[in-house]
Amino acid sequence: MSRVRNSIDRLLRGIRRRATIHRAAGHDSPLPALPARPSVKPILPVADISEAIEFYRSLGFEVVAYDEGYAWVRHSGWELFHLVAGEPNAGRSAAGLYLHVADVEAWQAALAASDADAVIGAVNDMPWGMREFSFTDPSGNVIRLGRNL
Repeated sequence: MSRVRNSIDRLLRGIRRRATIHRAAGHDSPLPALPARPSVKPILPVADISEAIEFYRSLGFEVVAYDEGYAWVRHSGWELFHLVAGEPNAGRSAAGLYLHVADVEAWQAALAASDADAVIGAVNDMPWGMREFSFTDPSGNVIRLGRNL
């Protein structure tokens, strides 16, 4: 019974903490409040859209081209990020994204076993409290996948 009580106490502390964070963030900001968690889709610049589409498909993602210069990268019915060709820094990008996943090891193993010409990093516990790994696409965009420790 005490395990159940401890779980409930942890859950309630988390709810109170999130409520405090949301109140504090909206209180001091001139920006309108966000009533729900926003959906954010990074747009990664790529030097060659065809190469980028093939790269992400070879990793196992679904990629839908909008036109000759824009595409959406999806998985499991979720739109994850966008690709855009012709940006000034495409090919020398310092852009990237962080994809939070529940099973870091399964993602790393699946990506490493793909047909993609990509170096998939090892899973590591990082000093900033994440268990993660990364890879870099042909345009230099760094994709990190991880979860909180």
